[in-house]
Amino acid sequence: MIQAMSTTVNVTYPLRIDLAGGWSDTPPICYNHGGAVLNAAVLLEGRAPVTVKVSAIPEKEVRVESVDLGKSGILKRQSEIDEEKDPSDWCALVKSALAVIGYKIKSGGLDIRISADVPKGSGMGTSSILGAALIQALQETFRAPADPDTVARLTLRLEQEMRTGGGWQDQMGALYPGVKLIETKSGPEQVFKVSRLGKKASQAFSKFLAERGVLYFTGQKRMARNVLRGVLDFYERNPDGIAHAIVQALKRDAKASFAALKKGDWRGFEAALNSYWMNKKALDPGSTNPVVESIIARIAPWTAAVSLAGAGGGGFLFAVAKSRAARRKMLQVLSSAGNGGRAYSFTLCV
Repeated sequence: MIQAMSTTVNVTYPLRIDLAGGWSDTPPICYNHGGAVLNAAVLLEGRAPVTVKVSAIPEKEVRVESVDLGKSGILKRQSEIDEEKDPSDWCALVKSALAVIGYKIKSGGLDIRISADVPKGSGMGTSSILGAALIQALQETFRAPADPDTVARLTLRLEQEMRTGGGWQDQMGALYPGVKLIETKSGPEQVFKVSRLGKKASQAFSKFLAERGVLYFTGQKRMARNVLRGVLDFYERNPDGIAHAIVQALKRDAKASFAALKKGDWRGFEAALNSYWMNKKALDPGSTNPVVESIIARIAPWTAAVSLAGAGGGGFLFAVAKSRAARRKMLQVLSSAGNGGRAYSFTLCV
């Protein structure tokens, strides 16, 4: 039986930008083909915006507060944790995390405080990263394994428990700092091979991003699970083998992009990022929409490469400008777009 410890655990996570390979990490795609994703852990406006605090309390209950949602509540019955989860329930993530680790209220009470200070529907992996931070905090509270691979696998189970689907790249993006290529082989037990960009290459990429990288919230909020349905439906139908071929192309994008970054080959990186964006749209047209396309068209004269973070359909746009001067012009154009969007400063979390 799990026994709560008289301690308080604080966990803080960065966000992630997926640079190539997304969707290859999502079940059942990764179970059938294995996955290959390149992503980067990033600080937003100079800080890691995902935080979780878990404290043991003497009362046999679970107190939950979601700071960013402005909601709080108390779970007093085990059935509230064990029942089938409703993804629209603001507390579903906490209930799912508790269920995944096998928590029982009778073993000791908890006070849980979660916060993700990021625009909703951001495409930066926020929900899964928040889930991973909570899993880690709970595992540490109960002195259970809390290494990155264990937390990543438990978070994947959390996604299934919540009935939101989702893969493993978001939590892996936050659990491992810097830029990394994450690969798995086919099979229901995903074993992660993480190849991190070296120090010299990371420093060069950080400088490159500072000079030419742009991260812009489009103002278009979307739910990843809605995009996920369209992707998995197309994957299962696999007309003329097209969907499965796109998955292999996504994996190639990730490996090509990583190889380019290791060499400081910025044109190769830009080509892989553009290929990734095209392949995401080929896998699901819902990856984009007219508002997003109008933003991309507006900045096209100064853009070397562009993609939407995460599943697409809105959220954050990641772009590479053709030069430092082009980046300044791009930011000027975006600041006057008038679509409720906003540019954010970001740095690699190494």
